[in-house]
Amino acid sequence: MKFIHEMRNKRLELGLPGNYVITLIVYLLALIAAELLTTYINKIWGLSLHTIILFALLVNAAMVESEDFSNLLQSMMAIPIIRIIGLSIPMMQIKPLYWFPIVAIPLFAAAIVIMRRQELSLPDVGLIVGKLPVQLLIAATGFITGIIEFFILRPAPLIEEFTPLLLFGAFIILLLSTGLAEELVFRGILQKNSMKVLGTGFGLLYTSLVFTTMHIGWIYFSDLVFVFSVAMFYGYMFIKTKSIFGITLAHGISNSMLFLVMPFVNLAMFGLH
Repeated sequence: MKFIHEMRNKRLELGLPGNYVITLIVYLLALIAAELLTTYINKIWGLSLHTIILFALLVNAAMVESEDFSNLLQSMMAIPIIRIIGLSIPMMQIKPLYWFPIVAIPLFAAAIVIMRRQELSLPDVGLIVGKLPVQLLIAATGFITGIIEFFILRPAPLIEEFTPLLLFGAFIILLLSTGLAEELVFRGILQKNSMKVLGTGFGLLYTSLVFTTMHIGWIYFSDLVFVFSVAMFYGYMFIKTKSIFGITLAHGISNSMLFLVMPFVNLAMFGLH
């Protein structure tokens, strides 16, 4: 309720139509409902709701008068696409590691379409290096976040053996499929459009909540709190540096520590997965 009240005050400050803010809250709640359905009740129902959300965003984006709000709704269309494809992959006999690039390919395609449609340049979406020492410092946080999240989730490794070749190949897959693809969509495109509509602070908050929603499937509430904190950090770094270079590396390193390195370290140290 506090979030809704603060959003209302921000709407008045920015002069936004009330139905725009309500619409964004409804979409957020719908995404949460779809993820809860998928995780706790029935994957087909969750898939169906995500499909409904996708078509609703498509129609809604075409009907609204505000170009900025239409751009924001277009940006959000990538989110149900992630889940629709992700829920369909387990029905095929594909190793979990390769789920990531399969999801990332349409995600990159959607990002390119949105960028062309909204006339966003590479610097607009943060595809610049920026100050390299700062970006590398941001990237280094991925080692810490990956270790912390491993001890929350304790997933099985995505590779069969801990060899340099397998490790490097899997790292590149995760870097491009989760780091670059997700940061381009969530921070470079969605957050930028959210900030145009809601202002810097609430745009960051809304994007972080949407990003966190897509992790409900991990079940652990502590992980949702952790993911939200990381999303806020990544979003803030994007605001300050105007670049997704460092946070892309951090995201890729974090997932590599989570899924590739720490499961084997844990096994070697404690004899447990």
